[in-house]
Amino acid sequence: MMLKRRTAVLWAIAAGAIILGTGAQTWIESTQISGLPGDSVTTTGNEAAAVVPAMALVGMAAGIALSMARRIGRWITSLLLLLAGAATAWSSLQAALDPAGAARTQVSEASGTTADAGAYAVTAWPWLTLVGGILLFLCGLAVLLFGRRWTTTRRYEAAPATRTATGATGATAATTAETPDAGDTEDLDEIDAWDELSRGQDPT
Repeated sequence: MMLKRRTAVLWAIAAGAIILGTGAQTWIESTQISGLPGDSVTTTGNEAAAVVPAMALVGMAAGIALSMARRIGRWITSLLLLLAGAATAWSSLQAALDPAGAARTQVSEASGTTADAGAYAVTAWPWLTLVGGILLFLCGLAVLLFGRRWTTTRRYEAAPATRTATGATGATAATTAETPDAGDTEDLDEIDAWDELSRGQDPT
């Protein structure tokens, strides 16, 4: 399996954007609240799981860092993606399975008591956040497994080597041209003549 660096970068940024967007939506709607008959209290993902927006930003920042990370940086970034994805998935799952605990602060502030609401309705947004967390985790895992194949050689590092090799080749060719041998007495063909001209020598 081949994972391109650009694919991993876009993967991490997209997963972080999903988490950030879904975390801003209403996750829980609480009804039958004491002292608030007929009213409901909504709780967003950022309120139900405060770690969600932070992990979304960590995932997106890690994705951007992947575009220029070398070997050690790639390992650190992949671990950050794994941790951010796992924390997001766990927090969203907890909020979806325990809406009373996730919305307790908002219900208490609205009612002025510590009593829980009589009913809770969980929307689809925490489950979508869970999907985003899983995607972020899988991105970190993929980078950890397949990112080692990414090249870390930069163009400006390869240029001096190319110039050095070219200079060495030219010097060797010049030395060979100046050293007489048995073949110097033979007529030059058209390709040899062009080679001599390219070295600034008269083939005639």
